Amino acid sequence: MALALGLALGMWVSRRTFEPVVRSLRSSVERERRLVGDVSHELRTPLTTLITSVGVLKRYEADLPERCRLALGLVTDEIEHLRRVLDDMLALARMEAGVHAGDADPLSLKELLIHTVSGRKHAPELLTVVQDSMIRGRKLELERAVGNLLDNAVRHGGGIVGITLRRNGDEAVIMVDDAGPGVAVADRKRVFDRFTTVRAGRRTVTGTGIGLALVAETVSAHGGRVECGERPGGGARFIIRLPVCDTRG
Repeated sequence: MALALGLALGMWVSRRTFEPVVRSLRSSVERERRLVGDVSHELRTPLTTLITSVGVLKRYEADLPERCRLALGLVTDEIEHLRRVLDDMLALARMEAGVHAGDADPLSLKELLIHTVSGRKHAPELLTVVQDSMIRGRKLELERAVGNLLDNAVRHGGGIVGITLRRNGDEAVIMVDDAGPGVAVADRKRVFDRFTTVRAGRRTVTGTGIGLALVAETVSAHGGRVECGERPGGGARFIIRLPVCDTRG
């Protein structure tokens, strides 16, 4: 009896001790989620102004000196990158809050990849489809996730070497290979955290933003997983694995 009372008392004390900690952690996560959403919303208006202003300048680009044209090109690229970062921030906040972009429907990964590759203006020859797979997913979310992997390969990986779609049993496998120095083994899980600074080969590179964090969140929400490995011959290989669906009947 005494032992039972002691155990019960210990459990009660533990619960009373840890419940405030759990509530505090949940509150912190919720505040961070709201902050990310609020910041992305607040920055949209000035960003729209910048995009409009740059658009006006580009109409007269031919009349500008060469140095100004180069500067305008750099500004245009950075503004586009900022727009995508803000879109990712808002998408991540919505996903973590359980707000999804539409319902999950049967999708052809081949069609999704073709659309994403062409939409990012990459050469269609980069895509190799060994075997198409049907999955159940939300098209806009998955296109953004794949697009983020492609953007990461261009921005941090020295360019895209190849994109491959194949099937492995009950899984559809998407591989994105880049031409960079690769990601250190110790950083291959951390690379999917927000604003992580990782080691590429022997050097340290800048943070990866939240693009890869959104990839991991999106793939997980679709019942899959994403991995970072090494491409044979050098470079990084990012792999998305998604469960295939049976569309018969």
